[in-house]
Amino acid sequence: MKAFPSAALLALTSLLSISCGGEALTSLESDDTPAASSDATPPIANAQAHATASGANAEPSVYRGPSVGAARGFSALAHTSISAINGATVTGNLGVSGAKVQAIVGFDPPAYSFGTDSTPPNSLRTVLTQQEISGLVGELRARECDAPYPAPASAASGVTLHPGVTCLNDSDSEQLLSGRVILDAGGDPNAFFVVRSHSTLTVADATQVVLANGAQACGVFWQADKGVSIGARVEFAGTVIAATGISLQSGSKLVGRLLAQSEAVSLDGNTIIIPTFDENGGALKCSHEQ
Repeated sequence: MKAFPSAALLALTSLLSISCGGEALTSLESDDTPAASSDATPPIANAQAHATASGANAEPSVYRGPSVGAARGFSALAHTSISAINGATVTGNLGVSGAKVQAIVGFDPPAYSFGTDSTPPNSLRTVLTQQEISGLVGELRARECDAPYPAPASAASGVTLHPGVTCLNDSDSEQLLSGRVILDAGGDPNAFFVVRSHSTLTVADATQVVLANGAQACGVFWQADKGVSIGARVEFAGTVIAATGISLQSGSKLVGRLLAQSEAVSLDGNTIIIPTFDENGGALKCSHEQ
């Protein structure tokens, strides 16, 4: 884990300020990283109505979206291994559910790591967390699609997603995200987004996920029935869940979590920041319990 200077946190927070009702967009454009995060108690997950395509402001609501449960304190959780070449900056725990702690390598120092050889009360922590992730995936798969993933009007404009469940595909073909992907909460910080793929999810180099009009990273879920591959220099937000493994290429940043159910998580000079609870919301914050 690396320590984070307060000046760096202020710089990144300024660049990542989230608008809960206006037109401001949130993106990850700073090379600095914030202070370490803390856990929060998850809520009960229920369904939420899909917002209209117009993106008109919605009345603030109680959060009724999915919960990360016991995974809320993890930056990355894998089954076989977690490796980082060229280092990685994370603000949460690291864990492997099918291997010993020594399968987590490349972090300096290798603190806050858990595996099958962890001592009580953490001896089953990663295994039980993976079981909760399986339950979360079952819940995400059970939700009906509200909209298909839209084709971008142009490379410059990108695509805009509204709250609810967006289905990337109805086949087993690999899916590619590229350009700007705008998640528009319509003024509701309790809105949630589920983006679901039946296959491998590939994120092209320099893709930018933008949180708009109150959207928060803790309310975003990317779920793939196979693996997830995130390219270089990507700015991503949300909890990423892959049935197999997850890889991030050089320089990519994530506000969220990486959860690989059956294989490894591979990093390369990346930054992973887990959102922390703050009832007022804000950059890198979550105004509802996770």
